[in-house]
Amino acid sequence: MNIGTCLKQIRLEKGYTLNDVAHKLNMSAGFLSQLENMKLSPSLESLEKILNYYAINLSDFFRQVEQRRFIIVRKGDEKPLEMAEEGIKLTPLASKLQNNSLETYIVKFSDSASIETAVLSKEINGERVVYVIRGKVTVIIDKETPVELEKGDSINYKSYVPCRLSTFKGDEAEIIISGMPPIVL
Repeated sequence: MNIGTCLKQIRLEKGYTLNDVAHKLNMSAGFLSQLENMKLSPSLESLEKILNYYAINLSDFFRQVEQRRFIIVRKGDEKPLEMAEEGIKLTPLASKLQNNSLETYIVKFSDSASIETAVLSKEINGERVVYVIRGKVTVIIDKETPVELEKGDSINYKSYVPCRLSTFKGDEAEIIISGMPPIVL
């Protein structure tokens, strides 16, 4: 959603006409119409004046503008993150919905790389899923005996349990990891 569409939606929900708002705010109905139809962008001063009239604070308004029901990330539009720890490349998948309850990454491991997932509070009762796309990874859940996962293998575990994922010297691997955010620190 964009600013203009959101302003129009709020105005209509409140039952105001463009003329009602224009008269109360000493603005022209044409100006307000151009804002709502995305022909103009409001100055911060104009936006605050309109939102004050609608009794909505600026930060709540922008949260509403940014809220989406779905997100598509096209191939090539991903924004990979290089971890400070050498040998790890995180690529967030379409996980940027407001207040999302699911975060998903493709993690690429180079030679002898490892990563730990974030440990969440037990009260949250979240989960994580790891799926191996390519190569082999060693998984250590809660300091137990390491388990080796190969291409096509997966593991599911509670997000309050510590987990370390790693590759051996000379190995490379690629996994998908998904679960309750944050997944990695």
